[in-house]
Amino acid sequence: MLKKEIIKYPLANQEELESWPSFKEDDLAEHWHETFFRRIIQHNVRVASVYYRRIHGARLANLLGLEVQRLEQEIASMVSDGTLYAKIDRPNDIVRFCAAKNPESILSDWAADIDKLLNLVETTTHLINKENMTAQ
Repeated sequence: MLKKEIIKYPLANQEELESWPSFKEDDLAEHWHETFFRRIIQHNVRVASVYYRRIHGARLANLLGLEVQRLEQEIASMVSDGTLYAKIDRPNDIVRFCAAKNPESILSDWAADIDKLLNLVETTTHLINKENMTAQ
């Protein structure tokens, strides 16, 4: 089961993993190593996108234990695949993981939050009145 945690590479049981036959075959060993490493990077980027809306690229690369160029390459490939939304601002070295919202969606989200709050206040008031009636 994958958790929403950053996976450090190499893994604690890396030697056991590399003893599998698919990692030992000469013609495919390098391919499987690279694929495995890419999947770990992609998992880590998805985890970071859950916890951060924007982060400096150098800081994210440091957290994931990567070079900045490799991180940008993987983010770009994930964005082009459609598995992640991200924008990279290279001059400011900022990676943004959330899309900018238009004013209509901001207002509708706000209205929905206000509606939830008013329903909660109404329910609470009803329960307080009910408690007062039974106490008398």
